[in-house]
Amino acid sequence: MPGNRSFIASQTTQTWLAQFDPMSQGNVVKMLQAMRLVSRDQFSESIRTRLLQVSNNAQGRVGLYVERELPPKKYSPEPLFQQPQRKPRRAFGPGPDPIRPDINQPADVGSEGIVAQLVSELCREFPKKFVNHPGPDELRKPKEPINTLVLVTDLIGSGERAERYLDAFWAVHSVKSWWSGRIPNGLSFGIVAYGATPNGRNRVRSHRLSPAVWIVAECPTIDTTFDEEQANEIKQICMLYGSSSGKIGALGFQNTGALIAFAHGAPNNVPRMLYKYTSSWTPLFARRKTSSTRTNFEELLDPEDVQQLLEKMRHRRLSDGQDWSRARRGALETYLVLAALSHRPRNAEVVARRTGLTLLEVESLLLKAKEYGWVDHIYRLTDQGQAYLRAAKSRRRSAPADENSVKKYYPSTLRVPT
Repeated sequence: MPGNRSFIASQTTQTWLAQFDPMSQGNVVKMLQAMRLVSRDQFSESIRTRLLQVSNNAQGRVGLYVERELPPKKYSPEPLFQQPQRKPRRAFGPGPDPIRPDINQPADVGSEGIVAQLVSELCREFPKKFVNHPGPDELRKPKEPINTLVLVTDLIGSGERAERYLDAFWAVHSVKSWWSGRIPNGLSFGIVAYGATPNGRNRVRSHRLSPAVWIVAECPTIDTTFDEEQANEIKQICMLYGSSSGKIGALGFQNTGALIAFAHGAPNNVPRMLYKYTSSWTPLFARRKTSSTRTNFEELLDPEDVQQLLEKMRHRRLSDGQDWSRARRGALETYLVLAALSHRPRNAEVVARRTGLTLLEVESLLLKAKEYGWVDHIYRLTDQGQAYLRAAKSRRRSAPADENSVKKYYPSTLRVPT
């Protein structure tokens, strides 16, 4: 993203697209172009960076927990820590297991396996900053206080799973007591995720534990990416080619319509036609595996995509002003961010949405722009920033030489041969 050109051009994707009727293929390609495809390295490095940022701003060490499904699914989750049934209900013992496979599918480990490995590596590398799944006994240690508990996941889709994990914290009486003193010295909660849909993020933020939510990138959905008419057309295609099953409708779990896939798998929030087999249908991410396509997930900004984005942001002169294929690394992203800041509203989330960059990339570029004096403290372009854009607009690409316009040389005199 933006564009996902190599992913769409791959043989696997082209074979999948061939299953659609010709009238639908154009809309399906637009949906694939809007998807955020996350490589393994991009995922792990981004989550790692976010967690280090959280620890740098936290008082004391940070307890890390891997988000996973908590049974029983049909009822409120059980308390996350052990506690007596009678008063005083003082929690005790170790923390929860980072991974607990479904008893019906004991060999099936989801994205929590990848996240658990990342959490373990961080805790071993920075033992003074992070603690891996601390329990009540460790949380009570006065010499090495843990004041921040962070849930780590790949995606906040509907927000239901994260909400249940927070409910399991709230069901522990000792946690309620510690959280009530959060302002002077008690616990505070947070969630670090690679992506989040707007609805999922709002749902988690409204939890009674008031968790902070830190994400790497906003997860696009059909509704947030396209206008109403285009979104309805794409939804109709999803319902035509994708089946429904209980809570998982044709647009995915709770009809989220998420447009994201990771190298370790696709979430169940994406349209089912992307991952569900039927008697007449072969999915792109079969059984939510992305192994056949993930080599095309990591993609550098394409010059054509940059031109389209600049034109969409009403910067046609800037789009035509440079040969973007020759731009040095980082210049494309810088021009995109400055162009996005030339119109209101001006904040990191809006800029990320306009440019297709991650929040981490945008935050880094905004910091650079401030240091260079291109933007002020509220991200308005300064005179120097405006001049930077004008200079780029004033450049024109070198026109290719016209063979007919080249002046041909004809000798007027001949020398005597020697």
